[in-house]
Amino acid sequence: MLETLFIGFTGGLITGISPCILPVLPLVVAVSGGSRRRPWQVVGGLVTSFTLVTLFATTVLNALHLPADIVWKVGVVLLILVGLGMIFPKVQEILEWPFQKLPHAGGLQAKARDKGGFAVGLAMGVIFVPCAGPVLATISVAGATGQIDAHILVLCLSFAAGVAIPLLAFALGGNEAGKRVDAFRRHQRPLRITAGILVIAMAIAIAAGVPTWLQKKLPSVEWKGETSASAEGTPVPEFQGLTGWFNTDEPVDPRTNGKVTLIDFWAYACINCQRNNEHITKIYDHYKDFGLEVVGIHAPEYAFEREAANVRKAAKEQGINYPVAQDNDFATWKAFDNHYWPAHYLVDSNGTVRETHHGEGDYAATERHIRELLLERDPGVALPEPLEGSDYTGASERNPETYLGTDRARYFDNNGYRPGTHDFELGEPKPGQYSLGGTWTLEDQPITAGDNARLRLNYHAAWVQLVVSGKGTVTLHRGNGDTEEFPIHEDGTIDLVKGEEMSETIELEVSEGLKLYSFTFG
Repeated sequence: MLETLFIGFTGGLITGISPCILPVLPLVVAVSGGSRRRPWQVVGGLVTSFTLVTLFATTVLNALHLPADIVWKVGVVLLILVGLGMIFPKVQEILEWPFQKLPHAGGLQAKARDKGGFAVGLAMGVIFVPCAGPVLATISVAGATGQIDAHILVLCLSFAAGVAIPLLAFALGGNEAGKRVDAFRRHQRPLRITAGILVIAMAIAIAAGVPTWLQKKLPSVEWKGETSASAEGTPVPEFQGLTGWFNTDEPVDPRTNGKVTLIDFWAYACINCQRNNEHITKIYDHYKDFGLEVVGIHAPEYAFEREAANVRKAAKEQGINYPVAQDNDFATWKAFDNHYWPAHYLVDSNGTVRETHHGEGDYAATERHIRELLLERDPGVALPEPLEGSDYTGASERNPETYLGTDRARYFDNNGYRPGTHDFELGEPKPGQYSLGGTWTLEDQPITAGDNARLRLNYHAAWVQLVVSGKGTVTLHRGNGDTEEFPIHEDGTIDLVKGEEMSETIELEVSEGLKLYSFTFG
């Protein structure tokens, strides 16, 4: 948004001191006298009308449905021509020739003196649009491409503000400013040449993709959205309206492919998506031979992103080698009720959505959930070492809240952690994790102890609480050899550990029938 404001405002300033304002400048000066408010009214009306006309021109260009890539290239060429026109007067004359056939301000000067300032400004704005033809045409084309479609109103308003400043200066100066127009003509040459060089340089930079390159290289604050997970979530919606599949021999259907599938909504010009894609591609390469599929759903944020050749080129440049399809009509986007770039939906091998995430980040959590679903798909699979690492960074960090039910379980250290009754082998959990031993029945929220049920927890905290329900006994075995028994008579929370902050591994013996929900730490 700040980039759009800068481009629009700078372009407006350049236009406001360029020869294209000269036809309308005498009228601005002539009708601005009479009161202190009149110059503001005149310029306000002018800015309002030519902004509306420019937006209308942009709408018309969009309605023509021209190929976005061609229109974008035309916009770059127009920028270069404008720059050349600023440097070489003959080129400027050629560019202005079509607009010379349209009405100019001179014939209206005498009629405008007694009219309301804002109304006169509205009429002048319509005249000013062709006067500033080449520059405003460039902005209209840029808007029509959709490259700045989300910001076109801000662009036009900031351009208007840039134009308004020099016009307002002339209007406030009144007739005295008019006497200096000739001097302005004589001394503007160096400024025009400099401005022309800058415009040409900007056009070349845009064509070469320099703004995108800079955005990727400069530090940026990642937008991190919320993650949600569900073991008994909704069936994955059917893909709709997808075209242009590539990196695959046939379309992918996560409802029937029998794999764990990560569905990633992206747009290739979105900087957040580009950074996200680097991680998604690494995860795909790491687990594609173990039952993971990734599908990139390309939903265009801008009009030029609809071109199939552009999408394929961008995917190749960004190293994307997993299946990609285009969702130009946003049919699949709407089926998923999606609202973000980037966003992903993690689907288990049965076609059920188990996690959604909007924005960048949380790659380690996503990888961990992928590993869980891969083990759920095939308990005997030998997965490679984690790629992204763990969200739990070390023994000095307090454990996060740890849910035990399969609905939100993340920190377990057991294979086959899925709904049902299982016999687990008690392991040695890593910091921040837990391991089950004996017989347990896993449900979406609680886990229910069976025969010889045990739980081993590796934690760092000063306070460890357990949420439990039913009637029975929980026996705690501390790392120092101490043992404590907790009779359970009602549903609620028990304090297993409360004291100084420390790291240790504790083990719980849980009597049959008790339901455990979660650990919390303080």
